[in-house]
Amino acid sequence: MAEYDKKIQLEDLMRANIFDISVPLSPDTPVFPGQERFSRRILSSMAKGDRADVSQLSMTSHTGTHVDSPSHFIKGGLTIDEVPFQRIVGPARVFEFDVAEKIDGADLEPLDIQKGEIVLFKTRNSTLWKVRDFRRDYVYLTKEAARYLAEKEVHAVGVDYIIPEALDDLERPVHHILLGKNIILIEGLDLSTVPQGQYLLICLPLKIIGGDAAPARAILAKV
Repeated sequence: MAEYDKKIQLEDLMRANIFDISVPLSPDTPVFPGQERFSRRILSSMAKGDRADVSQLSMTSHTGTHVDSPSHFIKGGLTIDEVPFQRIVGPARVFEFDVAEKIDGADLEPLDIQKGEIVLFKTRNSTLWKVRDFRRDYVYLTKEAARYLAEKEVHAVGVDYIIPEALDDLERPVHHILLGKNIILIEGLDLSTVPQGQYLLICLPLKIIGGDAAPARAILAKV
């Protein structure tokens, strides 16, 4: 498989089956161990007689559904405001893996992954968003899987939990291998309702000048 064989028109998107694959943000959203939870403080409220509702948000740049820029781990790498949209908006494929622990390089070889694709991995992780506390038994990518994806020169890789590699691998090889090749990481996806297949991904991170990452709204359109 590879690229779409037709030009996507606005009419196609209007008729498309659209999946919101973003994680809702609330104090119950799981976060990486030691990081601050999402919070929202009400600054003014119409219910209390103010002219408008205004709130202040507090969270890390890696909360919920977010995009990692290369500068997250690569010194001098692209910052989040410099990431080209072509890397995170375009043809994508969702691959579903029924595995207990990890996705290895050998698992990817039969998939016919093509240069320039956006690859999203659906696992049992997508059910973990219902659990408030961080779960250490998530499915992760091995460094061999990351090397395979880097060799294929995909545009981006998306995972359905907070971190792509094993928690105890402090070298963070998946981050280094992919971001070092300007392959963008999209983390914190909820693919629980999305069937395996080909889609158009639209993923829009906040434009934070110099940012290492940013929260994003991500959707998949079946066109």
